[in-house]
Amino acid sequence: MSLTLPSLAPPAPPVLADQLLALRRRWRIILAATIIVPLLALAAMLASPTTYTATGILLYDPAGAAIPGDSDNLPQDAANEDAVTASQGAIIASLPAAAQIARQLNLASLAEFNPALRRRSFFGFLRHDSPAGAAAVAQAVQRALSVAVMPGSRILTVGFTSHSPQLAASAANLAMTLYLNHERDQSFAALTDAQDWLETHSATVQTGLDQTETQLAQARAAAGVVQGAQASLTTETVSRLAAALVQAQAVMAMNQARLQSAAAGGDAAAANAAIAPNLLPLRQRQADLAAQVQSLAAQYGPNYPARQEAQSQLAAITGEIGAEAGRELDAAKADLAADAAQIHTLQAALNNAQAQEQAQDQESAPIRALEQRAMAGQDMLRAMTSQAGQLAQDASLTKPDARILSTAAVPSEPSTPHRGLILAAALGLGFCAGILLAGLRDALDTSLHSGTEIRAVTGLACYALVPENPRPYVAALELPFSLYAEQLRALRTGLGLVGGPCKIIAITAARPGEGKTTLTIALARSLASAGLRVLAVDGDIRQPSFDPLFRTGGAKGLTDHLAGLATRDEILIEDRLSGAWIMPAGTQAKSALSLFLSPSLPQFLYMLRESYDVILIDAPPAFALAEGRVLARLADSALLCIRWGQTPRRVVRAAILLLEEAGVVLAGTALTRVNTAAHEKSGYADAEMYHPRYGGYFRQ
Repeated sequence: MSLTLPSLAPPAPPVLADQLLALRRRWRIILAATIIVPLLALAAMLASPTTYTATGILLYDPAGAAIPGDSDNLPQDAANEDAVTASQGAIIASLPAAAQIARQLNLASLAEFNPALRRRSFFGFLRHDSPAGAAAVAQAVQRALSVAVMPGSRILTVGFTSHSPQLAASAANLAMTLYLNHERDQSFAALTDAQDWLETHSATVQTGLDQTETQLAQARAAAGVVQGAQASLTTETVSRLAAALVQAQAVMAMNQARLQSAAAGGDAAAANAAIAPNLLPLRQRQADLAAQVQSLAAQYGPNYPARQEAQSQLAAITGEIGAEAGRELDAAKADLAADAAQIHTLQAALNNAQAQEQAQDQESAPIRALEQRAMAGQDMLRAMTSQAGQLAQDASLTKPDARILSTAAVPSEPSTPHRGLILAAALGLGFCAGILLAGLRDALDTSLHSGTEIRAVTGLACYALVPENPRPYVAALELPFSLYAEQLRALRTGLGLVGGPCKIIAITAARPGEGKTTLTIALARSLASAGLRVLAVDGDIRQPSFDPLFRTGGAKGLTDHLAGLATRDEILIEDRLSGAWIMPAGTQAKSALSLFLSPSLPQFLYMLRESYDVILIDAPPAFALAEGRVLARLADSALLCIRWGQTPRRVVRAAILLLEEAGVVLAGTALTRVNTAAHEKSGYADAEMYHPRYGGYFRQ
């Protein structure tokens, strides 16, 4: 018979579903990593020291602490304010402040802050570090001290980290207290310096004032001048004369204007009224009479008595007005002349007084300079005295530029390690590491776990997935309805051993330990128990596999018959459990290959074909002996056993190529020693048979 040799198909690229199934099959690795990583993190946290951070809050408020009226120390803008606030944080966390905290709290006695007290392992021996000194302690305290400025504000948070929560709170509060004391001392020192400066300069100003007053007294005595008397009289005279002159000039200007108005002509009535206001009633009477004359003239003739009388009265009033206006004009001229004389007199007196005042000013200029200098010195001395008194009062009320908004409380929860966060992160990390390890394990695992994989890798059919069984040789006989027995029946059906052309089947494997001998005997007994005439031949000449089970060690077998040392009946043994016949390997191992290549073996197999329904040959592994490939080629077909989860794919491919090159017809494969519990959860399609829903079909 001729069969088409299978072609080895390249493995298909994995899809997402296959990758998820791979992770499902490696769930133990994922679970282990998910548990182990958090446990390691927990152990590390338990081994590492727990630290606590206590935090207090300060408000930097230079405006609230400034001296009234002093704006020199106040920030001018937001940028400057942020810089000043940040500088205060640097003062709090400075190395001198840390050293003072270390001294007051005696932190040098704690190994947490004193490197000299820590022990380290050095090649298995415990040793002490060299003494670090106060500088190292201060630096360690400075690292534990933290100051942060809230953006856009003058609020500072002062924190301290330590293994002891009480120590953390005490150190944070001490840091804020030291800062306030430092600010208070700075303010007090500034006030003291200002007071000292004022006292020194006050003494200097007083000395200069005394000298000025002495010089002033000497100058007054030399000039024979009483302090301010003569200068005051001269100045008062000049002022009085200047005022009288101005008043006289105003009166003269007014009279001159009236006179000019009267002399200019024009409206005589207005001019006379300007000089003699008492003529206004007469002018009014004159106007009335003139109007009456005109009215009578319009009605009567010139000789009418009433008209003549009115004209007489008008002429009398006109003469009276002219006489009075002349008298008033003469009086106005006389007044104008008197005003001019008075102005001339006052001007002369004023010029004389001003000359006298100028002479006095020239004589008293040095005295006035001394007086002004003395007054300036007195004013300066009074200002310094007042400011010194204010500073003395402020010195008793000096307060720092900051105040504590909230003291540091003893922390109830550690700041590091953050156990909850670390455990959550470790859990996620462990899960991710588990997935990575599971994927890596699956990628490195090149063994075959299902018939689907075998078909994809080899292109051969997988007829059975034979489970691992503690009693594989008798399990099918004792439990004929078990899953194990059912897989043997599936193998018989797949190979076509019932009524088919294949009578001689070579059962081989890529390497030892694949379960080929176990499968050969179990299949032979299963077929024999079904009523078939079965012969199982041990073809593994160098390591006979039937000897331990059937106790045929040293017995004559196949090689002895081919060498002519034993008859056919002498090498056949009947299995009492199933009725199958067993043929040992024989004792002629050295000449086995030549015997197998001789015409005797094909003739012998042809004779056996007539006597048995099925002949199963347990052939050596394909890589072990050439005899195995010869036996497999003489058989009708060969069955390749592949151990579940053990045989690498490359080994399976190499074995198939080796058998195909020898001319062996591979009928298919069988997956042996399957772990049913693991395969049930693998997610492969052929794992369905292990599901509990099929429990009614199998009886274990």
